[in-house]
Amino acid sequence: MEDAMKKSIFSISFFVAAALVFGFSGPAGAESLDQIKIGLMFGLTGPASPIGPVQMKGAQMAIKEINDAGGVTFGGKKIPVVAVVKDDETKGDVAVRRFKELRDEDKVHALVGSTFAGIAKALNTQMNRLPMAYVSACVAPMDMFEKGQLAPTTFGIHGTAYSIGYSGAAYIATVLKLKKVFFLAPAYSFGRDQFKGAKDAFDKYGVEVQYDEAPVKTTDYTPYIQKIAEAKPDICMMAQWGTGAIAVLKQSYELGLNKKTKIWFNWMTNVFGSGVPAEALEGVYSLMSWYWNLEGFADPEVIKAGKEFVDKYTAAYGDPPDPYAGMAYVGTKELIRGIEQAQSVDPAAIAKAIMAKPEFPSMKGPGTWRIDHQPVFKYGAFVVQGKGAAERKSKWDLVKVIGAYTGTDYLPTLASEGY
Repeated sequence: MEDAMKKSIFSISFFVAAALVFGFSGPAGAESLDQIKIGLMFGLTGPASPIGPVQMKGAQMAIKEINDAGGVTFGGKKIPVVAVVKDDETKGDVAVRRFKELRDEDKVHALVGSTFAGIAKALNTQMNRLPMAYVSACVAPMDMFEKGQLAPTTFGIHGTAYSIGYSGAAYIATVLKLKKVFFLAPAYSFGRDQFKGAKDAFDKYGVEVQYDEAPVKTTDYTPYIQKIAEAKPDICMMAQWGTGAIAVLKQSYELGLNKKTKIWFNWMTNVFGSGVPAEALEGVYSLMSWYWNLEGFADPEVIKAGKEFVDKYTAAYGDPPDPYAGMAYVGTKELIRGIEQAQSVDPAAIAKAIMAKPEFPSMKGPGTWRIDHQPVFKYGAFVVQGKGAAERKSKWDLVKVIGAYTGTDYLPTLASEGY
């Protein structure tokens, strides 16, 4: 009897200690909190600095909307969401250090972040060791989503670099019907994964491709552009990102590459497009995750959803949203939805709640989370072509939408990821 009582006292003491440490209040799973703390960590400085700030705006707008509506229903009451902001400086080691600060010092309950693919992968590795509910808001490496590599609490709202490369190459081969391609990548996973996808598509369709890569911090692309011109391809695919994207587009125009070959810039954003002269963007083909002006697109419901987001964002910030602002907005909303549905800040409970009800709305049409924690959107990506100065009606009238990939066509197969 005495032993049984000791065991009972020990069990109660352990449960109380766990409740104090983790915030659990009882078997129903509802926890007693006065606020939900969300870490927001993007590349606000360094090579990602053109994009990180617009991601931050999208995430902060999502949190403001939730708070303006009264906050999150949690534990039988409405509580606010508080953002804790960090700059990963576009450096993997800094991102890991700042994540640990968010977790151990700031005591955040979940994280939205990443502007560079390599940092998303580094944070996913951390989630396998130190679990936290995490939504990657950037395009991530495909191997991050592979079975056995993906942390159970990591979600990727923006898909994979492999998909960008494969989809762009398939369009070049099947729609533009070009046969000789030069592929210029940045020398890290974002560029190399894109090339892997492109190579798979080109091999399938019998297209010749020549490859080269430039260091991430390259500022002078002259030798690479000269090499492309000498190769005389039908089209050049460029996979640069951040400051490198703006530099390579500008310099390609200045060195006359646009007159010698067609250009396919793999992954366009408002920030990149507006950072170069109109003449440098004119005629350039690209994919975009989403574009703020879908006027004339064949899907009225998606046009309506997009316009609603554009109007809210423009009212808040003055300019139309970049697609990266849009994806950070949706990713933040989804993470907070998971917390509210779980009635818990336990990482596994949040992930389980998201997957229990995987459907959600977005400006790209309805989305549904797959088993690999990537969303299938109604439209995975839009094919666009740059406008010249004469075609533009405003500063942000950068491209025209000429096609789209549905979500299932855009994503890699689950089998290719080991599921």
